[in-house]
Order: sequence, then C-alpha cells, then structure tokens
Amino acid sequence: MGSVTQQPRTQYVYDFSRLDAVPEGPTSARVAAKRLLSGPTLATGKSSTVGAVLTGTHLIVTLGRQARGSGAKAHTHPNEQINYIVQGVMTGEIEGEQVFAPVDTLLHTPSQAVHTGMACPDEDLVFFAMKDTRHGIVGPPVDGKYNGPNFLPGFGTRSDEPLQTTAQLMAACRGDTAGVKTRYIYDFADLAEKPGRTPNARVTPGIASGIWSGDLVTGETLHVARMRADRNQRGAAHRHPNEQFVFVAAGGIVAEIDGVEHRVGRHCALHVPPDMLHRIGTVDEDALIVVLQDTRHAFAG
Repeated sequence: MGSVTQQPRTQYVYDFSRLDAVPEGPTSARVAAKRLLSGPTLATGKSSTVGAVLTGTHLIVTLGRQARGSGAKAHTHPNEQINYIVQGVMTGEIEGEQVFAPVDTLLHTPSQAVHTGMACPDEDLVFFAMKDTRHGIVGPPVDGKYNGPNFLPGFGTRSDEPLQTTAQLMAACRGDTAGVKTRYIYDFADLAEKPGRTPNARVTPGIASGIWSGDLVTGETLHVARMRADRNQRGAAHRHPNEQFVFVAAGGIVAEIDGVEHRVGRHCALHVPPDMLHRIGTVDEDALIVVLQDTRHAFAG
C-alpha cells in the first residue's frame, strides 16, 4: 500500500513579530514580509512606516511602526484607511486639519483625502492600519517626490529646529486637534456626536455578538468594531459573507477555523475568509479585539 501524503494546513493566524519573511506553506491571505512600505530606503521613499502586509480578497492590513518624530509626507490614495492606535500618538493633517490620535482610538482617513501621518515626539508609533483593496497599502506623495519621509521639528532633516514634546506640539496646534469640525478621530470613551461636526463614518454604539460586546464604526467600505469579552468564554460557531480580520489588542483569543483550534496572541491577527465557518473565544484572561470586515454586507460580529 502506498502512503497517504497529508496536505499542509492553511495558516490563518499571523504573528507580525515573525513576519520578517513570507511563511512557508499555504496562507489564507497574501503575505508581504516586513519592510519599509514606501520605498527600498528612507531616502527614496515618502514615509518611515515599516510593517508586514496581509492582503485578502477585500481587505488589507498591517501593523505599522514609525520612529518617533517621523512619518508620511502628504499623500492620497483611492481607498479609505482606518488606523487603530496601539502605541504612541499619531498626528497628521487631513485635508488641512491637524489632528492627534492617542492609544485606543481610531483615525479615519476618507478615500482621496490629502493627508499626512506621523509619530508624535515622545515615543515610537505602532498602529494597526486597515484599508480596502481598491488600492494598495501606500499611496503616492502629492508632490510626486520620493525623497524621504516627513519629520517633526527636532528630527531627521529638521534636527536643527527645537524639539517639542507631544504635549507642547498639541498645545501649539491652532487646528481642531480632536477632529471636531470634521470627525476623523473616534475615541471609544466618547463616541457621541457633537453639534456642528461633519461625520465621515457612522457610529453604532453598544453592539453585541455572543460573548463579545463593544462599538462599531462604519466607513465607506470598512466596518471596524472594538469589542471585549471576559476570560474563558467560548463563542458560537457561525459564518458570514464578509471577509474578516481580528486584531488582538489585549489578552488573547482562541479561534476554531477550518476544523482546527488556533491560539491568537496579543498584537497578532486572525484572518477569516468569506463564508468560512469559525468560532472565537477567550482564554485565561479578558480580551480586547479590533474586528475588521468589509461592508458588502452588514457587520456580522
């Protein structure tokens, strides 16, 4: 009798700290290894962002890192982008309005909007960037020049200027730092709308799905929910036509997908292709997750 060759199992869980190279074997999403995203070198790019990129059918994600005081020049792209801030404070101008996004907030950039995105001076920035596949993970600079990233005073090409702390930078800003004129920042501690604010995304507070509960922000093509669950809980098996990425912001989760149980640790991502039967639960600690789905269908949890 001949031996039976087992086919390698598809990878659905991605540890960004281990993506210096493309994983061996089949993967549920296309993986581009960690690199400087906008060019081969800092001098020939337009941003300082480094990260590995996961591309699905409808969604693109990366866990990006920018060295403090550096970031992206003014640029645009035809897909919208929502960043969940993991570490540090992201600042930037969106259509001329300067904003600041601290940890555990969303920064929403509509499609085609001219914008920058930079790490504030106090510490390096880490953010989970979410986009749709109308375009890639980066967009071209407005001035057409790939001649290095953007810098804040005291850093890089502006190292001869006085360095400011993040607090000083915010205090000196004459713009609408919280994005109140046009809503670009979504703070989960304060999701209520304010009079006179022009929303770019729809907020649905107080959503629940099985063991998970939280709040939902819906843009042009992206659903992004921030959800919590207590430790040692198991969700029900389900499927939905939306593609989904789950980023673990705190704690850890266990996911059953394709008949196999997977542990997904902090700052790792789970990819669930459309119509894939799956269930997501928690392990021995409370969990905080960011759930991304495409908007071809209602958010399914």
